[in-house]
Amino acid sequence: MTERFEPRQHERYPVDLRVDYSTRDAFLANRVSNLSKGGLFIATDKPLPVQSELDLVLTLKEEDERIRARGRVIWNYDIRQGTSRVIPGMGIKLLDLSPDDSRKLVDYLATLQPAKPHPIST
Repeated sequence: MTERFEPRQHERYPVDLRVDYSTRDAFLANRVSNLSKGGLFIATDKPLPVQSELDLVLTLKEEDERIRARGRVIWNYDIRQGTSRVIPGMGIKLLDLSPDDSRKLVDYLATLQPAKPHPIST
């Protein structure tokens, strides 16, 4: 069973940040296209299977400012806001952050503008 939070528990913020991540079998690097206090979306043509756990190193605006966390893939693929275009990638739930890394994330998010909500079609 996949975990999907509707409505979202945390505000999403559009970003373009580097993320390095590893599993027991692989080390990969990619881009994060949105970020929240509880998770992130990694855009990739080869998402990991749902429930995969990974170690993440997220590089913030400064090259030397990084957040380390443990995460779990909770869903694959996303839909670009305002369209029906599917974006390949994976939604990651953040499971474990140190208090220092949690503070860095909250401080960084406070400098960003939240994503605009999806229009509701009837």
